[in-house]
Amino acid sequence: MKKSVLVICCVLSALSTYAAWDAKSVLDKAAAEFRKCPSVDVTFEVAIGNDTDNGTILLQGNKFHTRLTNTTTWFDGKTMWSYVKDNEEVNVTEPKPAQLAKMNPYAFIDMYKKGYDIAFGTNTKAYFEVVLTSTNAKNSIQKAIIRINRMNYQPTYIIMGGSKADIEIKVTSYKKGKKQADSTFRFNKSKYPNAEIIDLR
Repeated sequence: MKKSVLVICCVLSALSTYAAWDAKSVLDKAAAEFRKCPSVDVTFEVAIGNDTDNGTILLQGNKFHTRLTNTTTWFDGKTMWSYVKDNEEVNVTEPKPAQLAKMNPYAFIDMYKKGYDIAFGTNTKAYFEVVLTSTNAKNSIQKAIIRINRMNYQPTYIIMGGSKADIEIKVTSYKKGKKQADSTFRFNKSKYPNAEIIDLR
């Protein structure tokens, strides 16, 4: 009897390890497919708490340029400029992962590689569902659920947050593009001459 229990435990442990590895391989494949593209233009819907919005984001590696209803954001891989249309202010920061996640549907591409357990959620014929659970209480994002299209490995739905989701992103379109100039991902003061720049770095 003891041997049977031991065998069952070993089998369950092996299956669990395999599932975690396989779920990670889905994210590895999604990240690899994304990085093959010189740039990607994505349209999405985002909900943060009770606030909802529609936006577009142009991505190139870890750089992006986002347009929402009242905010335009540039990120060059280190510095982020967020222009708020209503009050003509530009906030300059060096953002943390949680801040980037609110602006970038593809923030998970680098996030999952360290500090998270990876497992499958509820997969369907249309998508893989991968669940990231933080192994570090200090991580700004404690849990994420990512749905990856089975055909092209493009993310279609992303939730990031704690026990309750505080960021929900639905990708509505995805277009591959050519390489963009670095200036595309930096704020150009000459185009916003009346904007007040607030440096929060």
